[in-house]
Amino acid sequence: MQALRKKYLLPWIVSVLALCFQPAFSANKRELKTADSLFAISKYPESLALYKKNFSMGEKNSPNLLLKLAFLSEKTNNYTDCLFYLSKLALTNPSRRLFEKMDKLAQEQNLTGYEFDDYNYFIIFYRRYGDYIPILLLTLGTYIVVIMVTKARRMEPILQIHKISIVVYLLLLLGILNIPSLYRTCIIVNENTFLREEPSSSSSVVERVGKGHKLTIVGSVDHWNRVIWGNKIVYIRKSDLWNI
Repeated sequence: MQALRKKYLLPWIVSVLALCFQPAFSANKRELKTADSLFAISKYPESLALYKKNFSMGEKNSPNLLLKLAFLSEKTNNYTDCLFYLSKLALTNPSRRLFEKMDKLAQEQNLTGYEFDDYNYFIIFYRRYGDYIPILLLTLGTYIVVIMVTKARRMEPILQIHKISIVVYLLLLLGILNIPSLYRTCIIVNENTFLREEPSSSSSVVERVGKGHKLTIVGSVDHWNRVIWGNKIVYIRKSDLWNI
């Protein structure tokens, strides 16, 4: 029995460890070391160029790299880049202090989308630990199924608690598979960006906004993203955005 337990337990442990220690973007260590040296002696423009060179838009970056990019961007009054890097950092290292920093900075620059609330914190929390939640649900679902199958074979009545558990399990699974996966955010990176009623350059302009605002993406059509702006659904060109 113990050997059987080890046989099935070991692959599960390896899978969990693999999720915990996923490698970050493979940056050039020599260039980063040089950038750190330049940063230490306050040669900020030179270090910023090297840090940006080793930043990956689509892959995981180290928290240290994101923090330094955010610091240097704020120091040069590039608040759009600063908030972008901090938002990236919040995906993997969410904290109340980080959210409050983004909220304060956004308020000072009259930017929207960075409000600190429980919903945004939950979404960020999910995106950080989302890999573990399916494992937990799978374990719970397996337990419930085993109990119900065992009772069915023994011709025993199924308890009400088990019926309720399977309903709750299915609802949780449905929510996790659909709601958070639809939640994507982006930052406007171009000045004088047009928000339109339809995904077309000839469509009516709802509003013209500056860069730095954070938006929630709820879909896309060709070269346009469907986003939420002021409780309204509008369209914005993908080229005017950086996805977080």
